[in-house]
Amino acid sequence: MKTATYPAKNIAPTKRALCRAVAAACLIPTGLLAQDFTLDEPAKPPPDPEMVRELTEVLSELEFGIGLVSDDSFRFGKYTGLNEDGAYGLLDADIRRRGAYDGEDLTYWRLQAENLGLDSRYVKLEYGQQGDYKTYILYDQIPVFHTETASTPFNGAGGGVLSLPANWVAGTGTAGMTQLLPSLKPFDVEHDRKRLGIGFNKVVAPRWTVKTGYQYETKEGTKTIGGVIGNSGGNPRAVILPEPIDYKEHKFDAELNYTDKKQQFQLAYRLSLFGNDQDSLVWQNPYSAIGGWAPAAGYPTGQGELALPPDNEYQQISAFYGNNLSDTTRFTGDLAYGIMTQDEAFLPITVNPALGASIVNPLPRDSLDGKIEHLLLNLQISQRSTPKLHWKGQLRYEDRDNKTPRDAYNYIGGDSQFQDPALDGGRIRFNEPYSREELKLAVDGGYKVAQRTELTAGLEHQKIDRTFTEREEAEEDTLRLGLMSRMSEKASVHVRYQRAERDGSTYVGEEPFVSSNTPEEVAAVPGGWENLPGLRKFHLADRVRDKLNLVFNFMPAEMWNLGFGANYVSDDYKESEFGLTKSQIEEYTVDLAYIPDEHTSIYGFATVERLESDQDARAFSGTAKLTQSADPTRDWIALHRDDVDSVGFGFKHTLMNNKLDLGADYVYSKSKGRIDVLSGSSLTTEPLPNLNTELNSLSIYGKYRIKPNMHVRVRYWYEKYESDDWAVDNVAPDELANVITLGDSSPDYDVHFIGVSFVYRFK
Repeated sequence: MKTATYPAKNIAPTKRALCRAVAAACLIPTGLLAQDFTLDEPAKPPPDPEMVRELTEVLSELEFGIGLVSDDSFRFGKYTGLNEDGAYGLLDADIRRRGAYDGEDLTYWRLQAENLGLDSRYVKLEYGQQGDYKTYILYDQIPVFHTETASTPFNGAGGGVLSLPANWVAGTGTAGMTQLLPSLKPFDVEHDRKRLGIGFNKVVAPRWTVKTGYQYETKEGTKTIGGVIGNSGGNPRAVILPEPIDYKEHKFDAELNYTDKKQQFQLAYRLSLFGNDQDSLVWQNPYSAIGGWAPAAGYPTGQGELALPPDNEYQQISAFYGNNLSDTTRFTGDLAYGIMTQDEAFLPITVNPALGASIVNPLPRDSLDGKIEHLLLNLQISQRSTPKLHWKGQLRYEDRDNKTPRDAYNYIGGDSQFQDPALDGGRIRFNEPYSREELKLAVDGGYKVAQRTELTAGLEHQKIDRTFTEREEAEEDTLRLGLMSRMSEKASVHVRYQRAERDGSTYVGEEPFVSSNTPEEVAAVPGGWENLPGLRKFHLADRVRDKLNLVFNFMPAEMWNLGFGANYVSDDYKESEFGLTKSQIEEYTVDLAYIPDEHTSIYGFATVERLESDQDARAFSGTAKLTQSADPTRDWIALHRDDVDSVGFGFKHTLMNNKLDLGADYVYSKSKGRIDVLSGSSLTTEPLPNLNTELNSLSIYGKYRIKPNMHVRVRYWYEKYESDDWAVDNVAPDELANVITLGDSSPDYDVHFIGVSFVYRFK
């Protein structure tokens, strides 16, 4: 007699009970019976076909429509391309194809396209086989609009050579330039970044993968830069110039990766080749020759020239290793070595032929021949020693070794004077190949003092060695303390405190001046220094920093969430007599979320920021430098105060049987900056106006489902921005005596945007 067996899923519960009863009566071990009938497994209902479809069906989406912008504004469209009034095409796509989820065909492809009707477009096409390989090609573009209110008297804005109009009238200052205002021409300060990339990933063996990628990026447009002609403290003359941007960069990377449950390994190579098709910016001097200039340096024969970012190259090879030494211990290590080089040919000592005829001592080399070697080592070990105790230790070492040759350069100051052939005079400067070495040791840990409460603590020591700086050695010690507690099911709190103290070797304020000049020049300068002896650069000065962070969350009910956050940072530059002496940041945020059901969500927030910094200085100049630098009545203090207040709220609601989604977001932010200047009795100061900004931004959107696979989207966006900046507002190009400005203004706009689009989803 043969015994039939059946899959357990076909046995009804009543039959299972009957089988168990028969087995007990016959003394048959139920375990043996279960091998045939798997009687102990509960019944599993057949999968819901609709659920399977939702989880496995691959849908594509196509969206197209039109958007209307009411007014021109560079600020409104800074990164989006919505900078001009008029109509824009709205076109997005996400088209996907792959084999059936339960089939053998693992090939797939996907086309993603965003903002095709705007200058901020993005397209990516990906093709591959799941678990085997992937290849892609992408293109993206980002516009950056800075200002549309700048103007210049020069012809050729956007190019490398700027010339003045034929009827130009020069002067030793802007007051004598009678054709300055009539000659002004507007130009846009903007640039466009475009990137094309391709990549390929491949599983070459179990646990082994390779990744390669190449990107070609261009950046074209215009920014601004200050051009100066002159050679001493009294005769320089300046103009704000349109600087051309014409950058190109090639990037290549390759990775070899290994991964298993215990170990991970990566070997990588990176290459960057940067090129600039504009080597320099040349401009015709709009000023007449003045005292201290060679006559040929003034208008109309005089010119100035600035070097623009040079071609350069960077290569790096790196390795990563991670090992789960045990179930409770993990080790990771990073090692990277890179080389940066720059050998762009030097520009001539001067662009003016009349001054070039005086050159006796040529440049010591044809190019900088710059080279920096960069080494980075990062080791970390972490362990959960007990269920209550965990810790990690870190060692980080970085060495930026600048191997650029150091030479003496017999320069011509600001394209305005003849070369001084004396190699021991004041026309010799040495380049300073700055190097930096850093070592950081840190240990952090946490201990669970109660079921829901953990204390954390950490110590860190950092040591930095620098060359050609006022402070060659600096050390900083940091203490970190923290408390994390989930006080109840409804409330939690996280508090962190950090104190860091930085000091180091003797601060030598005149070191950069001494090391970049000849001993003869240093001896000829009164006092042998350029900056006040008591001045401390804030990134090198002794400092005590205190940081406090608090995060509190409370859920009074399942649909409510209340959060509060506070951040406090205080920097005390205790040894700085002059320079930045104190700074403080306070930030407080309250946020609220209410989600009564799956169809409705509401949120709101409010943030207050307070920023303060104090700057001390003493005014000195000319031949009275030493006397004035010791006179406390020439002291001045600048107190910087910035207040920023922001609020926002929004909601989203679904109605009409899930056919209509409505939502809105609103943000309001207001800032005020104050600079109060106090001075001693020997100085005269005037109050500075406040710096003000105010933003109102409202977005209302809706989506109506015509069919399950079709819907219409509507969006209304309104934004109003107002700002007052005394540094640019109402400052005409001839406002300053010795500087031609852009006549720019701070941004103000009031813009409406309406967009309507149709969305179609398909298999």
